[in-house]
Amino acid sequence: MIKYLFSVTISILLIAKVSSVSGQTKIDTLKFSIVEAEKIFLQSNLPLLAEKLNINQADARILQAKAWPNPNLIVDEIQTYVNSTSDDIPPIFGNFWRNRNFAVQVEQLILTAGKRKKNINLEVKNKEFAEIMFTDMLQALKAEFRQTIFEIQYIQRIENSWQIQLQEIRKLLNAQQTQFKEGHISEVEVFRLKALEIALKGEINALKEEMSSKQKAIKNLMFIEPQTYVIINDELTAESLAQFKNNTLNELIDLSENNSLLRASKSRIDISEATLAIELANKTPNINLISNYDRNGSTMRNFVGLGISMELPVFNKNKGNIQAAKYEVEKNMLLQKSAKAQVNNTIVKHWNDLNQAISLYESIDKNFVGKLDDMTRAISKNFLEHNINLLQFLDYYESFRQSKEQYYNSIKNILLKKEDLNYLIGGEI
Repeated sequence: MIKYLFSVTISILLIAKVSSVSGQTKIDTLKFSIVEAEKIFLQSNLPLLAEKLNINQADARILQAKAWPNPNLIVDEIQTYVNSTSDDIPPIFGNFWRNRNFAVQVEQLILTAGKRKKNINLEVKNKEFAEIMFTDMLQALKAEFRQTIFEIQYIQRIENSWQIQLQEIRKLLNAQQTQFKEGHISEVEVFRLKALEIALKGEINALKEEMSSKQKAIKNLMFIEPQTYVIINDELTAESLAQFKNNTLNELIDLSENNSLLRASKSRIDISEATLAIELANKTPNINLISNYDRNGSTMRNFVGLGISMELPVFNKNKGNIQAAKYEVEKNMLLQKSAKAQVNNTIVKHWNDLNQAISLYESIDKNFVGKLDDMTRAISKNFLEHNINLLQFLDYYESFRQSKEQYYNSIKNILLKKEDLNYLIGGEI
């Protein structure tokens, strides 16, 4: 009995252990360079792939516009019974359809005024618009992707720096607690360091929450598993950032012709002009060619005839649709001018912002920033050796922390604003 209970107990513990392990979420850490991550993004982004299907749909509509109208078949005047007044009519074959008449008619619609060609042209313009909108989505998502990458790099760098500071604060706190127990310092100094540790932990936690948000964004863009954690290997470097100043404002405004939103506004004008051409053509009536066969329905036993039908443009000459199409052209022309002004003004704004960000970066002493971690350790040592007091230590600590944060923030801002300009000019600066 004891052996049985022991066996059951072991089995329960093993099941509990397996359940505990299986219930844990396994986090896979994936490391990418920016180039590798962007390649996966371009291949896997679902909204981008969905938008591309609009181009395929536009191709299908062009194919449909090229199709000719189908002929219309009418079988009419089918005689349902025979009475004494019926003529003696031979059967069609054998004894089928003896002494009965019927009629067959075929109609073919002929589009006039080049309507078929104009409809094809409209669908071609719609395809061009779909291609432009795909390019716009590609450029917008690429800018969002890169900016998310830069945000992740920034958070990685700042968190790493703050973790170093937290380690130093903990060392100091342990040393100060020992000094307090021995009666060499007051409890106030210990509490002040403890408060600093708590504040720093709170800031690191806020960084982790921000990183969690960026991780969600990057995984959505790359369409990778939600259990993964993305790390960007590339260093946050800015040696070549000053080259962005080589692009003059006038050059960037000239490049704005490639802006997808401006191209889309021009494409809308083309579409509205193609629609106007169709409405102008619609005032010309189409023609129906008719061919019919009548068995014993006239003076001839087998009558074959031709005919034509068309709408007479007496009451409706399509004036309203033509006028509305003209207004649509005028409206899109005004919207195109407005879009151009907005894009150019936005380029000026982001160009100024970029140059201010570059100026701030260039004003920072890189050698000073590179030594800040070592200086943090040095002031911690000096504080322990009583070469500086608590207020001096806190002042040094805060200024070093802010300097490091400002340095990486200046690089991040340059990269973010560069991507804003890339999107506005529809290219790369």
